[in-house]
Amino acid sequence: MEYVVFFMVAFLLIVFLKMKRQVDQINLLSKYLYIQKRPDKYIEQMDAILSRKLSPKNIIINNIQKTTGLFYAGKFQEVIDLTNEINKMPKNWEPIYYQNLILSMVFMGETKKAEEIYEKANPIFEEYEKNDYYKEFIDIVKNVVDFYKGNTSKDYFEELAKSGANDYRKSFGYYFLGKINKKENNMSVAKANFKNAMEYGKGSFIEDFSKTE
Repeated sequence: MEYVVFFMVAFLLIVFLKMKRQVDQINLLSKYLYIQKRPDKYIEQMDAILSRKLSPKNIIINNIQKTTGLFYAGKFQEVIDLTNEINKMPKNWEPIYYQNLILSMVFMGETKKAEEIYEKANPIFEEYEKNDYYKEFIDIVKNVVDFYKGNTSKDYFEELAKSGANDYRKSFGYYFLGKINKKENNMSVAKANFKNAMEYGKGSFIEDFSKTE
């Protein structure tokens, strides 16, 4: 009986340590990307993880995570190339996969292709959009695609700029508010929007894009 208890305790300890390591890894990645605003460091860390011996499932998951860093770094073609190599992913990772692919195509100027992929991904988005974890970035994808289709939602981007879950998401709100106000010839407001987009989007492609507006 003592041996059984010992092995049970040892097993639970191993599980706990494994889970803690995964949580620590996620927190570190989030820190690099959303706090330090260093997509390059995030990508570097993902490459270090991918260099280890991983299961096929974890390789897929970590490559999808890597596309997030590549996207914010403005390496859109690399996102597209990497997503083309990914298949048979866990279903709960599909929304993130499509988010990074669709937005990369949009910001490369391939809006028609992005719309086609969005239509393909929409049933998946609809399945997950009621989940709080996925809802905000699914809404971002939808509203960015709609913007380039001519269906502008100023109210949505104003709300995103105020209450986005992190600075990079807020930067999307300010960037598209800038574009909307610029289109409406509200140049002083647009300039302020782009300035905020640069500040919140520091280190990302949004900072660079806002400078050229």
